Amino acid sequence: MKKISIYKSLIIILLFLNNLNIGFAVENKILVKVNNEIITTLDIYNQIKYMNILNPEIKNLDNQRLFEISKNSLIKEKIKKINLLKIVDKIYIDEKNFNVIIENIYKQMKLNSIEEYKKMLKNNDLDYEYVRYKISIERLWNEMIFQKFSSKIKINKENIKTEILNNPDEKLLLSEILIPKTKEKELQTKLNKIKNDIKNEGFSNAASIHSISDTAAKGGKIGWIEKSSLNNVLKEELSVLKVGEYTKPIITPSGFLIIKLEDKKINETSKEDLNKKIERLVIIKTNQQLNQFSNMYLNKLKNNVTINEI
Repeated sequence: MKKISIYKSLIIILLFLNNLNIGFAVENKILVKVNNEIITTLDIYNQIKYMNILNPEIKNLDNQRLFEISKNSLIKEKIKKINLLKIVDKIYIDEKNFNVIIENIYKQMKLNSIEEYKKMLKNNDLDYEYVRYKISIERLWNEMIFQKFSSKIKINKENIKTEILNNPDEKLLLSEILIPKTKEKELQTKLNKIKNDIKNEGFSNAASIHSISDTAAKGGKIGWIEKSSLNNVLKEELSVLKVGEYTKPIITPSGFLIIKLEDKKINETSKEDLNKKIERLVIIKTNQQLNQFSNMYLNKLKNNVTINEI
């Protein structure tokens, strides 16, 4: 009965805030506690607006699913915050580093300046400082993951060189759904749900619903990846796909991975110096391994917090 009450509360708030352009006093209830961190109805609503910017397709989902995706995303964020505050005094990154991050973000969104980015946030009823805080959590989390796991990164430059020489200069536009490892029977049930949601809601929304990767907030979008940066298993699986198709579940250290081939093209850096290519792919492969460590570590930390739905 508690969950039904929460969903009803959320739907009422969404109706009010979507249809009124004036201030309206809506009761801001606590819905979830993650240790001593709270998630309220207003947090849920703001998270939905934020996710709409990252993945516009998500607005096609029904309110109940939007609620679940938003709640789960905020729970992960709270877990990150709780553990970050064990090693830093406050959630903050300096102006110089923050401006670099923001510039990358608004350029990816095909905006021309930070002013345009701020205007876009305002048009979507989102406060710039609110977004800054969320970005700061992600940046500090990534820095912590690097410090904690960088010594475990294994990169073989000779293997990378061989991969470059043996593979065509091709780039692949990829999206992903990452699900945790589970028992065979539970896995099959989960995969059936995912296939059904891909069919009915599209791959992007299925990623938002089911994926445990940080890319879930962006509808599973990984972006353009050089084919030579992928491991042999992924290259094999993707080589038989047509654009628009997705792989069967591939087992990885952090769970089962489903990859969709969104598009492909000739790599515009095909004439680049070999050593530059190698160094660039070292960075890409390092980030891929760090993302795996991040997902595994977050899942481990989740077992050490108390999550209560009010």
